[in-house]
Amino acid sequence: MNLRSSRHRLFVPSWPVLVCAILAVCAPQLWAQERLTPQHVQEIRELSATTLSKEGLPGLAIAVSKGDQVWSAGFGSADLEQNVPVDSRSLFRTASISKWMTATAAMRLAEEGKLNPDAPIQQYCPAYPQKQWVVTSRELMTQLSGIRHYHGANGEPRDTAAQRDALDALTKREQSTQYTRYTEVIPTLDAFKDDPLVYQPGTHFLYSSLGYRVLGCVLEGAAQMPYRTLMRRLVFVPAGMSTITEDDAQIITPHRVAGYAWDANKRLVRAPFRDVSENLPAGGHLATPEDLVRFAIAFNSGRLVQPKTRDAMVQRPKLMNGSNAPDAPDYFGMGKGLYYGMGMFVGQSASGERLLMHTGRDPGSSTELLLAPESGIAVAVMSNVSQWDGTDSLAKKIYEIVRSK
Repeated sequence: MNLRSSRHRLFVPSWPVLVCAILAVCAPQLWAQERLTPQHVQEIRELSATTLSKEGLPGLAIAVSKGDQVWSAGFGSADLEQNVPVDSRSLFRTASISKWMTATAAMRLAEEGKLNPDAPIQQYCPAYPQKQWVVTSRELMTQLSGIRHYHGANGEPRDTAAQRDALDALTKREQSTQYTRYTEVIPTLDAFKDDPLVYQPGTHFLYSSLGYRVLGCVLEGAAQMPYRTLMRRLVFVPAGMSTITEDDAQIITPHRVAGYAWDANKRLVRAPFRDVSENLPAGGHLATPEDLVRFAIAFNSGRLVQPKTRDAMVQRPKLMNGSNAPDAPDYFGMGKGLYYGMGMFVGQSASGERLLMHTGRDPGSSTELLLAPESGIAVAVMSNVSQWDGTDSLAKKIYEIVRSK
């Protein structure tokens, strides 16, 4: 495979970051004197280049932060047909990493007294009908709401031919909505808002992108402004995320990477088309890995939500009966022993340090954002290929390189 790599970039902190450090209002461990070294950079470059070649990826972009530094590099191709290399400007689909950002906006509104996480969601989103049981924003954020995920991922029966045919028909009908362009979040609820809840909220865990679409509607009602506007005001601008934008399939977006998939013979082909505007609060943005790392830094430092709110977001949720929420299934190679907090998976490194993570998978995109709050290390991995399950392994290897020296 032809390997092309951009020169690395070293991010100099902006004035809000410097002020945060001077005033000592940020998490103290984040501003420790440890810094990325030339040895770190060399090892990360070698690991990334090897991964690109070994895994047969079209393109790969990496960003890493330690302390007040952000380093990034691109490898391989952003567009195979046009022979365009991945560089620091390349925009990848964030996919489900957007959930972490949406939950952060929700808790910022809670801090401002505009959103009660434990109130019925219809108080803010009347477009979602009342169900047999009350659903709250807290349950939406922690994946305990009972709102279904995509058809086929909710434990539907498949024992008989009739059951399989019925599920196939529902799946095809749902997939047809993925070709529609949306400019508002509320109309995206129409495809599922009248469906019954899979279970009573607060009694089981079920990962649901549709639940996060509802959360986008809740945020609009609480903030009294469109989702796109409130995300920029509450998250993107305060975090210094200068490249993130909505993934609009009809807009010409400079530096958007081309998306690929593997066929049955592991040959690269174009990824199937999907208009992800229907899924904006759950995974509908474009960004560079640098911007994802900036979000992680801001989240950890207390610039987006207060430290006590941040700490509450990463705690294991409780079920209705008072017991701990169960571990999440092994999603995309992330391993077992993880639970879902408010917008992110929470686990531990091999050395026992807490790790906050979220993977993302969309046609033409495989991503992960990892944050180690105690050591102040953040890693973003983004590739322009579908269903690559190596993002977690790569992100953790990079984390270990940076942490160990």
